[in-house]
Amino acid sequence: MKKIINYKLQKILLFSFLFLICFNYLSFVNAKTYRIGTTLEKNIKFSKSLILPLSDGKWEVVDRFVDSYAFIHGKETWIVRLENKEIMEMILVAKLILSGTNMGEIDSAVNEIIFKDKYDGCYERPEYSLVKVYKRGGTHNCLVVRHLDFNKEIYTPDDPSENGSSARFKKWISDNSILIPPIVFGSLHSYFSRLRGGDWYYIRYIANPKILNSPAINYVTEESSEFHKANISRYPDHKITMDKWISLSAKRHQFLEKIYKAKENHLLNLNKYIIQNGEEGENNEDLTESLKQLNELYKSGAITKEEFKKAKEKILN
Repeated sequence: MKKIINYKLQKILLFSFLFLICFNYLSFVNAKTYRIGTTLEKNIKFSKSLILPLSDGKWEVVDRFVDSYAFIHGKETWIVRLENKEIMEMILVAKLILSGTNMGEIDSAVNEIIFKDKYDGCYERPEYSLVKVYKRGGTHNCLVVRHLDFNKEIYTPDDPSENGSSARFKKWISDNSILIPPIVFGSLHSYFSRLRGGDWYYIRYIANPKILNSPAINYVTEESSEFHKANISRYPDHKITMDKWISLSAKRHQFLEKIYKAKENHLLNLNKYIIQNGEEGENNEDLTESLKQLNELYKSGAITKEEFKKAKEKILN
């Protein structure tokens, strides 16, 4: 019976399956399966090749998803690190095995999800701080760095189809009286290429700004946040924190490209976003540019003399 399914219907089912896996934070396969409630330290192992290092502390598996449709297999795990019941970090790791028949249809669906979804994707949006993409044919390599209104993301997402998609995660929050940071940092790392076996890797990192010693956050909606691209020039201390997050995300993406065994021409040029000489340092070119931008902010009246001195001291530290 399955062999004579209408081809268009098959494409719709495929698209729906991929959409749920991708933007509802679902997916992964042929990997280690963790039970909900499992505690992890040091790293998380999804397969022989996909081992992600974890920051110090105990991480808990809070949700998982496994499914298959015909020749498509997907599996995902969500893990969280808490401090005093507040979410500090979260990772959602997904892998879809998309080898088999109908590759053209699959590649088209992946492209539709990643580049043409009107709510999120690998393209420039006002709320994104950085978007770097390689795309050619069915191959893509994408990094998106941003901030998020975390409560909205969980409970009232822009995309109505996401309502109810994280029911177990929301129940875990409620049952354990978990504290949700109003604004979080996020990064998306997505790679897919038939030239590397046709597996789709989709990884998202979420971080509480406290882990980067963020200054106080007074505006807690996505649009009003000090970290929003349209606002951040008025908040030099917040910009320093966001630059750290961008640097960390770029380093992670370069690490993931090695895990993916991405071809050399698929690699993203991210070196200029990476802070050198430790978390607080910068290379000379970036240092000069940061001081130049800071001086322009001061001359324009966007920041006070006191704010200028404080930010300059941090840059030169």
